[in-house]
Amino acid sequence: MFEGFVSDKVYALVHSPETVTSSLAAAPPTESVGAVAEKLFGLSPQRAHNLKVGHRRPTKEDLDRVAECGKFTSRPSDLFLQIYGEVLRTYEYDPLANLCSPSLAASTGVIPLSIISVIPDIMRHYADCIVRAEKEVFFATIFSPPSEVKGLIDIFCTSSWEASVAADVITDALRELSRRAIQRGEKVAVKIMYDRGNIKQMYKPHQIVPVAEYTGDAVKLPHPDEVPGIDMEVDRKIALINSNNTQDRVNMEMMSHVEGPIVEAFYDMALLSWNNAFNPPLPLLACPPTPPAKYQFGDDHAHIAGKDLAGAKEDAAESIKTHDFPEDMKHHDDGYDADYVAEQRHEESGLHGTNKFSKLAALTKHLNTTLTPDTKATLPEGVDMEDFTPHIIHAPHDPFPIAMVNRRPRGAIEYTDINNPQDMAWLAAFEYAERKVFIQTPTFNAAAVVEATLAAVRRGIEVILYVNLGYNDGGESLPFQGGTNEVVIANMYKQLEPEHKKLLKAYWYTGKDMCRPVNASKKQRNCHVKLMIVDDHVGIMGNGNQDSQSWYHSQEANIMIDSPAVCKEWADGVRGEPASWPSLQEGPLRDTNNRIANQNTHLYGRLDDDGIWRDSKDGSVLEDMGSTKGGSILGLGKGLVSAVQRVRGKGGF
Repeated sequence: MFEGFVSDKVYALVHSPETVTSSLAAAPPTESVGAVAEKLFGLSPQRAHNLKVGHRRPTKEDLDRVAECGKFTSRPSDLFLQIYGEVLRTYEYDPLANLCSPSLAASTGVIPLSIISVIPDIMRHYADCIVRAEKEVFFATIFSPPSEVKGLIDIFCTSSWEASVAADVITDALRELSRRAIQRGEKVAVKIMYDRGNIKQMYKPHQIVPVAEYTGDAVKLPHPDEVPGIDMEVDRKIALINSNNTQDRVNMEMMSHVEGPIVEAFYDMALLSWNNAFNPPLPLLACPPTPPAKYQFGDDHAHIAGKDLAGAKEDAAESIKTHDFPEDMKHHDDGYDADYVAEQRHEESGLHGTNKFSKLAALTKHLNTTLTPDTKATLPEGVDMEDFTPHIIHAPHDPFPIAMVNRRPRGAIEYTDINNPQDMAWLAAFEYAERKVFIQTPTFNAAAVVEATLAAVRRGIEVILYVNLGYNDGGESLPFQGGTNEVVIANMYKQLEPEHKKLLKAYWYTGKDMCRPVNASKKQRNCHVKLMIVDDHVGIMGNGNQDSQSWYHSQEANIMIDSPAVCKEWADGVRGEPASWPSLQEGPLRDTNNRIANQNTHLYGRLDDDGIWRDSKDGSVLEDMGSTKGGSILGLGKGLVSAVQRVRGKGGF
């Protein structure tokens, strides 16, 4: 038995040629994914306990062994290996703790595109990918269990689904995909999975949803008769992972478009999440893709070219009318962009202002989406704003290390389950950081992350927090949920010694057209980005919030990357680079070293070292700041209502 950081058992697991995907491909068509996984890895995994991060510092030999536990083309950084080594320890107790086969969980990939913007921008990219799928599509979200309808997609995401403009973009894309598939004479397989808190899930978590239910008013997926060209229940080359739900929300969100060998981990994770047998089967199940000799970026990267089919212009016009796109934001003739460079140009064409609208007015209109058309900017007209650039087209780069850091769902009403890949990765990021940790999250209250933050600050690590004021406060006020962001951050400052307070830099999210934070309860300018960047080169993004629900209960999917270049471009998109921040008092409002910051949090959101936001000019506090004490009976009542709404898909996630 190897006595170092990675045991012989775990080492063997990550080098096994057998995966859920390969075993399912060899199994009879009627075999369920769950049955295949059980044969490979056992039915009743142990729950890991007391896997203390940093139990001992890994040696160079330990890190060498961790480096052998992923299909990397170059050695990852020590920080990446330290974090991933802690993740590997969870496999000792549960080989599927990471929601994918161990041998697929860490490899390489590229990210040619990220989007940091409102939900419609992300949904349009999904639609552009969906309509060009040739074989299969897998779309996963939260707002009800697995749904088999007639079709297929090359996407994996997790979010909430409800009938909405955002969902309409996807359903219209499915109809277009069906039409194209019929013209080609070959159906596409589409699997849609969503979670809706159905009572039937108490005894069987994975339910096939009847046609009448998934076509009903709450969901409004297309009826099988509308999409005869798809068998809907990823072409296995692209994975999209994002923070947003398939709903209409005023949230700023983040999505990354991932390619390369790591997509196989997404595919395996999608199969495990589906759990049931596939009917019809996935056409690419036994056909793993071959990575290209050279990845394409920027103008050289195009999705499958769409044909200008008969009637496409008419369909596109109807789609544009349905989704209320401004005239100057119409794009490709068939309603879908040919590639993401065209996407970027299409978005920017509507954001730089016209004779009718100023640049600020155009931006406000874009951020308002369809939900808050009357929200007014508080940023003064004439301010020399940095550009708002939804699409971050990453500079060309070689494949870099990427690992899945996910967590299984756990319904038990307790708050100690941190020994899972997601939580171990987050905790290890704090433990092994040498300089700074940046986090943007809608909610920040899990006991484990609060403790890790305070410990990191006390050992000299700078921690920057971008958090929403008032986000989902009702639900977070319930017992054991951790408390509201206002209460938690104020208490953190109270606990810190004066010499350490300067290293905790907390901000309330501030929209790009605002000069003051807006309480999220107003549903005008919210942020739902979930991002961590450590020492400028290791990034973790995906679904997981820094709250009790995500830390201890929900199924979550995240990727961890080892790339200074992409982390820098992500940081520029959210302004997570403190060295370039002007002070609130001194200005200037424009930082010429960073063009694409898609929010004004860095300029106007900073809290004082007592956890209170004050206006830099007159010292006034926000009139809708919220309590920093918490614990009222009224708050408990609101929390119960919010919790019910959240389960029903109506609350914040």
